[in-house]
Parts: sequence; C-alpha cells; structure tokens
Amino acid sequence: MNLGDVGRKTVPKMCLVSPARHRGTIHTRTFIPHRVHEAIGVLGAVSVATACVTPGSVAAQVAGVSARSGLQRLEIEHPTGFFTVEMDVTVEGGVVTVNRSALLRTARKLMQGEVFVPEGAWSDS
Repeated sequence: MNLGDVGRKTVPKMCLVSPARHRGTIHTRTFIPHRVHEAIGVLGAVSVATACVTPGSVAAQVAGVSARSGLQRLEIEHPTGFFTVEMDVTVEGGVVTVNRSALLRTARKLMQGEVFVPEGAWSDS
C-alpha cells in the first residue's frame, strides 16, 4: 500500500465494512497496525458514519443509506456491540459537511464482585 514501515506507529487504522448483521446501519471490523481492534474507536465510528452518508462511497453503498441533510442516527455495529453515532449533516452537490456529531456509548460490565455481610447485620437483635 506504499505506507512505508508502520512497525512502530499506531496508524494507519483501517476498517472493513459489510452489511449490518444485527439491524444496525453497517457492520465493521477495525484493524490497527499491531492488532485487530476488539470493537471500534470513537474516531473510527464517526468516520464510518460519515462515509455512510457520503454519496457514492463504498460505505453508503454497503449500508444502503441515501444522502440527505439533517439529523441522522446511525448504528455502527462492531464485534462486541454497536456505537450509536448521531450526526447533523448538510449535503450539497454531493459534498457532505458534518455540522455536529455525538456518540452514545453502550454500557458494559467492568467488574464483578461479592460482598460478605456479617450474619449479625441480618438478625432482629
């Protein structure tokens, strides 16, 4: 790809797209030079969403999204769930301007534990 030696870099980040599998807008798989991303990064999700609303782009064709101005919510699927990207875009003559983008994160369990309560705390005495 003529990228030179990226052995010590964190770019380029590449993303494969395919039709949505779980009723989202598009399905993704993101690659970073040193590993495959477990999900998708914030900038990656916004980039894919922008590509989905860009007329003639591969992502727009795969997602089946029609170019239109205004507020749009896109569900960017990734291997561990999805990222909801809300965008306000202006489309004029095939040129897309992103006026605003916001992301809604899905919650995930970070830890699990047990609490041991002394029996005396439950007694009537």
